[in-house]
Amino acid sequence: MNRKGILRFKLIGVVLALALAVTIPAGYAAATEEDYDWGRDHHFGFYIIDPIKTDAGYVSGTMIDAIKVRWLDFQYTLHTSATLIGEIGKELRVYRGIPYAAPPVGNLRWKPPQPVTPWEGIRECTKFCPMAAQYPFPESFFWGAIPESGMSEDVLYLNVVTPAKKENERLPVMVFFHGGGLTTGSNSYDGYNAPPLPQHGVVWVTIQHRIGAIGYLAHPALTAESPQGASGNYGQLDLIAALKWVQKNIAAFGGDPHNVTIIGQSGGGAKVNFLMASPLAKGLFHRAVCQSGFSTGGTALATAEQGGVNLAAKLGISDPGPNGLAALRAKSWQEIVTATAIPGSGYSTGFTVDNWSLTDTIGNIFRAGMQHDVPYMASLAGAEVTAATPAMANLLLTMSDNQHSNIYVYVFTQVPEGWKSQGVYGWHGSDVSSMWGEEATINLFLGALLPATLTPDPGLTEKDFWVSEFMMSMLAHFAATGNPSVKHLGVKWPAYKNPQQYYLDIGYRPLVNPGFSTLTTKQPPR
Repeated sequence: MNRKGILRFKLIGVVLALALAVTIPAGYAAATEEDYDWGRDHHFGFYIIDPIKTDAGYVSGTMIDAIKVRWLDFQYTLHTSATLIGEIGKELRVYRGIPYAAPPVGNLRWKPPQPVTPWEGIRECTKFCPMAAQYPFPESFFWGAIPESGMSEDVLYLNVVTPAKKENERLPVMVFFHGGGLTTGSNSYDGYNAPPLPQHGVVWVTIQHRIGAIGYLAHPALTAESPQGASGNYGQLDLIAALKWVQKNIAAFGGDPHNVTIIGQSGGGAKVNFLMASPLAKGLFHRAVCQSGFSTGGTALATAEQGGVNLAAKLGISDPGPNGLAALRAKSWQEIVTATAIPGSGYSTGFTVDNWSLTDTIGNIFRAGMQHDVPYMASLAGAEVTAATPAMANLLLTMSDNQHSNIYVYVFTQVPEGWKSQGVYGWHGSDVSSMWGEEATINLFLGALLPATLTPDPGLTEKDFWVSEFMMSMLAHFAATGNPSVKHLGVKWPAYKNPQQYYLDIGYRPLVNPGFSTLTTKQPPR
């Protein structure tokens, strides 16, 4: 790679932080103004580093080792965490907004992603791309109050955070898909591209893709114009295109294209299951993690097409043929996503059994043993265990019987002491804060995934930070080896098989338990 003469420094600023008031285990750091070494601007400053050559052109990024997370609370008050997220002195390269496909606009709306047009010179990848077009706009505080101008159809970009110092390090790669079902959400956010997990030795990639009706609409005219006779699932085709980009380019960022883990939470977990079932994703990943998103569905193509016809009718378009499709493509994204929110629109976003990217429902593919045979992990939070859990457990057993690679299951039950005393169980997404090393910012969930009536202070202790360190070490080890057991933390985690059906209760400290299929009610924190 040609790197000569292209190092350009750009100091943006210095961020000061307060010290943590609790003892923090290895992997975390906090700094005060007195701790700051003013002679080393890379602690909090940013600079353009030598560009990296991708298949479409050179990209340059920034370098960080710690960030401060900002969020809005349920009263739309902006907060900046006083806690540094990341380990000072353990630098990472960060690239934001690398294009992996052409902008899917105009006549490319509702078509599979197309190749990127190569560029000349160096593309500065220092800013996130917009949030995917979705309703409502502005978006809710959970993702940030994103105005209409902060959303777009032009979102086929990805972000890379790498600890590699050299191109040939071949570190394990983790590719993350955001939650929000299939209709909301974003990865264009510092918190989702934070330093702690990559600082455990993995190259971290986050993907933006089409969502909602922009990303999943099926329609008879779309099926007719498709060479494959398929429509819908464009957002999933985006993810497949991004994984192909990873295969071609991640080695230049120090990653191993032969060791890629896909991971997603909630709606992101559903996307993982789709890719486990999709023939188009074969060979593009080597481990998979589905966190609280164990989707097994898929809608028949004719049914999904009728949903598209219904949505078009809400937009005043009755022609199901090419002229009607042209009229749909002429509508603004704002009109389309707003129409999906109209009561009785007759449209809902979901995966389509298009006989190309998805040949049957995900559940049927899993039952037939036709999923990709890779080490696989599935999870629930403690409060998510319900009477439906045995059905998930039995399907996991069928998958385990039908593949050579091991399957692992966990239930996340860790809850900070202050919220535990108020009756809180492990909530949807509680494990995500732990795996990103962002325990000190979990009160951003108040008013979204947790009641706004809880005390803002969750009552964090050393136990919460230990569990966070465990989550990061465990996932990094799983990505590296396909085995989540972490020797230095004293956890030996057996695979999920009959008759024991072992799962890991992740609290302080993790416990191996048998009988996942016997769980029918929410699991209390320990």
